[in-house]
Amino acid sequence: MGFLERIFKGKIDGKDAHEWFELGAKEKAPVGKVKCFENVVKLKPNFIGAWNLLGSAYAEKGEYKKALECYSEALSINPSYRAAQYNKERLEKLIQEEATEAQKE
Repeated sequence: MGFLERIFKGKIDGKDAHEWFELGAKEKAPVGKVKCFENVVKLKPNFIGAWNLLGSAYAEKGEYKKALECYSEALSINPSYRAAQYNKERLEKLIQEEATEAQKE
């Protein structure tokens, strides 16, 4: 591994996971949140909080399948992680409610 590779190891666009996490936490737009938290989980794949927040950002965008995948990833790391459990259950209920409403129309 070369000198520059060692310096930039663990960074995306010059930012480490912590910096991406902070940017994501401050971001208002779901698209921006997704970008930030995707970078966090690329750099720190076992960061369950980032998986959960990435799921919430996808849910905000209406990308429910991706959101559920993120919540499931968080729960695969820690099955008792309450925030991901709650968000996943809430989103599954919302999906079911929307499906029921669509059938009525």
